[in-house]
Amino acid sequence: MKPPCEEIFKDVLPTIRAILVKDLVERHNLNQIEVAKRLGITQPAVSQYLRSLRGTSRAKALLKRSDFMKSLRELSDAIAVRGMRGIQIAEMYCNLCAILRKEK
Repeated sequence: MKPPCEEIFKDVLPTIRAILVKDLVERHNLNQIEVAKRLGITQPAVSQYLRSLRGTSRAKALLKRSDFMKSLRELSDAIAVRGMRGIQIAEMYCNLCAILRKEK
């Protein structure tokens, strides 16, 4: 049996990142370079998330989950407005994953 984090890492995390990137660009008007810096990823990765070339496998299902989307928007706000970075972002990713694991 695989640990939950292993499955989430390769399948769900890219989808979470794609939704988060789109939210940071659309709601907070951050450019791709700023999003990349704040999330610790490359600008080309941000571009791929925005063009739906990455992280699309579970997006439709996650976008329908109000509990998940509320927490994701809180994370987006914390990154954009309060400048949250690093380990704090990782901890909030864990909270998002916990929301998803509850219903599995």
